[in-house]
Amino acid sequence: MPVVFFLNKLRPGVAKADYEQWVREVDYPTARSLGTIESYVVARMEATLDGEPATYDYIERVEITNIDDYRAELGRPEMAEFAKDWASRVGESIALFGEEIV
Repeated sequence: MPVVFFLNKLRPGVAKADYEQWVREVDYPTARSLGTIESYVVARMEATLDGEPATYDYIERVEITNIDDYRAELGRPEMAEFAKDWASRVGESIALFGEEIV
């Protein structure tokens, strides 16, 4: 199964509580309504297993049907406002794509 991970850092001044409310009220409903998304979760990063501070604030795990279709769906004009809204909260993001080993 194709999987996408996003490692995200919030913009300075964006409170975690506000971002998490936005995830629940806007991000989850929007993302989960897309036809290419099978499963979508966001997790707050607290620390490394060694107890060091996490280098990113959040990780997103997105199980998708097909990477090309997912990219196309994200690029639709109606997703532009959502992307702008997301970018106003997330300052740095790394997106990784791969295949789940089954």
